[in-house]
Order: sequence, then C-alpha cells, then structure tokens
Amino acid sequence: MDQKEVLSAALDALDRLLKMFTIERYVYLGLTSVSFIILLYTGYLLLSSKAADEELLIAVFGSSGLIAASSARISWFFNRSFSLIEGLIKRLTE
Repeated sequence: MDQKEVLSAALDALDRLLKMFTIERYVYLGLTSVSFIILLYTGYLLLSSKAADEELLIAVFGSSGLIAASSARISWFFNRSFSLIEGLIKRLTE
C-alpha cells in the first residue's frame, strides 16, 4: 500500500470510530454543560449570600467533580481512538 491509501484507511477507520460513539460524546458534553451552569450559579450564590452553607458546597464540589469526570472520559476516549489509529498506521506501513 502506498502512503495515501494508508492515510485514507486510517482516516476512514477514525471516522467510523467517532460515529460509533457520537451519542456517548454528546451525553458527556451535555453533562459538562449542565455542570458548568450549576457551577456558575453556585458561584453567584456564594458571592451574593456571603455565606457558604452545606448545600452550596455540595453543589460546587459536585458540579466541579462531574466536569472533571466527564472531561477525563472524553479525553480518554480521544486518546484511545488516536492510539488505535496510530497502531493501524504502524501495522499497515510495515
């Protein structure tokens, strides 16, 4: 195989892989968006009330934890996808 065919095969494989997990990525994106909105709202409540009660702290740590978890999952997904494509390209060029 020449280099253009290898590149085309790798990009096609990546495209199929990304299409398979489209719903999962949208779920994580939605969770991150909702968590960020909750984080902004609790930040506003903290600034306006000048007191941090238990509910506000749970909201802050819960939403920031959900943002971290969903971001880590998305990063892991893309890292794994590109590792698979890298392995495919290495095998095809040998």
